[in-house]
Amino acid sequence: MMAARSPRLRRLYAATMVVAVVVGLVLIAYLTPLMSVRSTDVQDNKVVPTDEILRVAQVSDGTPLLQVDTRAVAQRIAAIPSVESVRVQRSYPSSLLITVTERTPRVIINDHTKVHVLDRTGVSYLNYDRREGVPPEVLKLPELVTSNPGPTDPTTKATLAAVAGLPEPLLRQVIRVTATSPVAIEFTLTGKRTVVWGDSDHGDEKARTLGDLLTRKASMYNVSSPEYPAYK
Repeated sequence: MMAARSPRLRRLYAATMVVAVVVGLVLIAYLTPLMSVRSTDVQDNKVVPTDEILRVAQVSDGTPLLQVDTRAVAQRIAAIPSVESVRVQRSYPSSLLITVTERTPRVIINDHTKVHVLDRTGVSYLNYDRREGVPPEVLKLPELVTSNPGPTDPTTKATLAAVAGLPEPLLRQVIRVTATSPVAIEFTLTGKRTVVWGDSDHGDEKARTLGDLLTRKASMYNVSSPEYPAYK
């Protein structure tokens, strides 16, 4: 019986030792500076300063990597107004990687003395007081005029989709976007020209058609049905 038990006991002893070693390594990694944060790298940020992201992250050098709550760090950074989303990853043995996706400014809303900047999803994330000055690059954005602007408003979402699909040369001419419904979008261009755009579908085709129409002098262009454009 003892001879039969001996191999089984040896296997049990070996398995126990493996578990003990693994637990020991985990405890060393979790409790000691052996695998601690020595550098934090931030990437893909263009507007939000790296120093601000690191300050908000609140991760001190020397913190064991396994003790870093990456979800909590991401939530703190995501609270920065100009940040749309963020991913925080441990990079062993001693680094933390923060990847930021910043909000894309699309339009502004004029509200008496206030100017609000909306991103591509309709979120108002920057607010300026005209009395204190508004950055020139903000004032170059198209003004959105609609009754209920916001990320859950169908008209806002359709309008922002239409704006996002405009080629850059055409977008630079847009000074105002007016929408009364998702299928009733109009652009006001420089030179007091109006474009009836309709819905946000077939944006590429509408843009190409409008590009051809703009070579003709008129005050109103209608590309809501790009196969049957009109101007006057």
